[in-house]
Amino acid sequence: MLPREQSYIGTLLDDLCTKDLREPYRMLTSRSEYRLLLRSDNADQRLTTLGREIGLIDDRRWARFTRKYANIAAEKARLHDTRVKEHDDLGQRIAAATQQRIKGSITLADLLRRPGFHYVDLNRYGLGNLALSREEQEGAEIDIKYSGYIQRQQTQIDQIAKNANRKLPETIDYTAIDTLSKEAREKLTLVKPLTVGQASRIGGVNPADVNALLVYLEIQSRREALTTGVGVLAS
Repeated sequence: MLPREQSYIGTLLDDLCTKDLREPYRMLTSRSEYRLLLRSDNADQRLTTLGREIGLIDDRRWARFTRKYANIAAEKARLHDTRVKEHDDLGQRIAAATQQRIKGSITLADLLRRPGFHYVDLNRYGLGNLALSREEQEGAEIDIKYSGYIQRQQTQIDQIAKNANRKLPETIDYTAIDTLSKEAREKLTLVKPLTVGQASRIGGVNPADVNALLVYLEIQSRREALTTGVGVLAS
């Protein structure tokens, strides 16, 4: 019900159930591989729907939650659609203040992606939506400013989930996979997991190691397919 990529409680439960813990367990943020997603500002987004499903969220709080994220979604759409032109007075003022040239025109979303530029700056130039709460303004800014990093981590999660039941060959030599960290090679060799999902739960094996393992398996699979194809042609 609470996967480790959804909450720190999920990380704690997964660690206690799947890892070989040899000392008292303390829940530290560093224990999660998905700290970019498990932020304090989006805790309600991650957990309110679950709370609603099990009866912990009343109608008033649910309405407030849905309104907040509807407002954030609408604001993100506006920021992507609204442009500032290079030769307009406002565009020239922004370029001068940020010391970064605007080429032709730029969306407000791309302005927010620039280092040192924040939603409060949009407000200062009359480009923000003052009808939104500070929390909603910051929510839209965070989603836009870090969208690339957030998407990359979500892709990692989806990739691991998709391949969780993929079997690992019994003959695999982890010490020969140079793209794995030294600790991951040692732990995988010791535990000998049966599936990718089991490998991802071993302490010391991080998402980057799992991705490296998936790449290795894909390369081996293609080599075997090529060898088989050549053998069929030769016969």
